Amino acid sequence: MVPAEDEARDWAEMPSDALAAVFAKLDVAEILLGAGLVCRAWRRLAASDPTLWRRVDMTYQGDQLQTEEVEAMARAAVDRSAGTMEAFGAETFVNDELLRYISQRAPSLKSLHLCLCHSVTNEGFAEAINCFPLLEELDVTFCSLNGSMCETTGRACPQLKCFRLNERWSVLQSEFAPYEGMDDDTEALGIASTMPGLQELQLIGNQLTNDGLMAILDRCPLLESLDIRQCYNIQMDDALKSKCARIRDLKLPHDSISDFRYRAYIVSIANSGSDFELDMYDDLLDVVTEDDDADFDDMNDFDDTVSDGGMYDDDFDI
Repeated sequence: MVPAEDEARDWAEMPSDALAAVFAKLDVAEILLGAGLVCRAWRRLAASDPTLWRRVDMTYQGDQLQTEEVEAMARAAVDRSAGTMEAFGAETFVNDELLRYISQRAPSLKSLHLCLCHSVTNEGFAEAINCFPLLEELDVTFCSLNGSMCETTGRACPQLKCFRLNERWSVLQSEFAPYEGMDDDTEALGIASTMPGLQELQLIGNQLTNDGLMAILDRCPLLESLDIRQCYNIQMDDALKSKCARIRDLKLPHDSISDFRYRAYIVSIANSGSDFELDMYDDLLDVVTEDDDADFDDMNDFDDTVSDGGMYDDDFDI
């Protein structure tokens, strides 16, 4: 018997629930630039199903696309969520205007992650954060926000349970901080006075002192996880050790940062130009490519890795 020829599959007839399950495993770029363009049925689902856009993670897109393209995709994702977006994360490309756009259209946001977004100002952040009253998790890593932003956040987000405010502190700073007045409890006191429901706090590289940390421990009774790595103004005396005894997950100033997602961006001035610097770029490549075995043959290779955006030179058309 001659076997019958296989019938050509019509992907447009794929059940919508099965297709939605597949789309849910794709990131924003993969839907907007790929799967969402396959056929009319797929385009309709990508544009009309807000559940696909409830959690939007664009933390790697800023390195792979032109700024204008990735901003357009972020706006498209916000629009398609139809007010149901609960989580948004991005690196490098977010600015005041885009953050304002998100804040005006995502009132249900519960999680916000911003890393290396130096175009977000204190004023722009303050305006946006007041539109997120349901926020439970906020991660601000290596941005240019400081000072009163903690107090502003605490007053605007009474349900905040997890707060990460990470900064860079070099070995050189750790040596001179006690003599140069490099201490500042503004952020710590803002946290202590406005975030009583906090359960998890990460302050890598912060300039808080023992007084600021004491205030946090006294006024955040639900705190279970505390990360103060590279906070070199902290001196773990007996009083502070006693206060920290109740913290279930505690990371101290001199503990390793090997498990910190953005460890590769923390550059030691004292080791600049050494083999350590090359190791740092190896770590950075691991983070960007999610490949633990990736490495650079030499420093010139690092320049080559940031020039792949040309493949997306065509304007992104929503």
